[in-house]
Amino acid sequence: MTDPLKGGVIAIGTACRPYPSWRLPGWNRLSAGLHLDDFHKFFEDPEGGRPYFPGSPPITSVVGHIIGCGYSFHTGTMFFTIDGQRLPDAFTGIYLQNRSGIDVYAAVGVSGECDVSVNFGGMSFKWLEGNEWRWRVDRQVRKLGDDVGEQEELPAYSAR
Repeated sequence: MTDPLKGGVIAIGTACRPYPSWRLPGWNRLSAGLHLDDFHKFFEDPEGGRPYFPGSPPITSVVGHIIGCGYSFHTGTMFFTIDGQRLPDAFTGIYLQNRSGIDVYAAVGVSGECDVSVNFGGMSFKWLEGNEWRWRVDRQVRKLGDDVGEQEELPAYSAR
């Protein structure tokens, strides 16, 4: 994922727009993230976060590993994965209040020089459950026209 000798930092998580491009996920309001340099988790916390693991992290470097992020829309639970293995929940109950008024986006933040590849669903996820329909974002979030077939037109509306 990144070479620690390059001195870069990668953070993955979520953020709501507008989000400052110079801030890593988890530092600002309505954002959450895992910072991969120290494995600290952040939710609206610019002060250094909290350790994600009670003891030592399961890996000491992210080089060569696949780190993932998952979010349950029903419980507001965010979790992370390493090489396809789900880790303990990082946060619960986030983004549930006023959910209709905020849009949460996947976020990857980078500070310094890093080598990173991202997958926002264009390929299969290493965490196999993430490929199931119940975890797909398009199952959770409806778009205009979801119920309209390709050949159908939207119904006409009239003022009565």
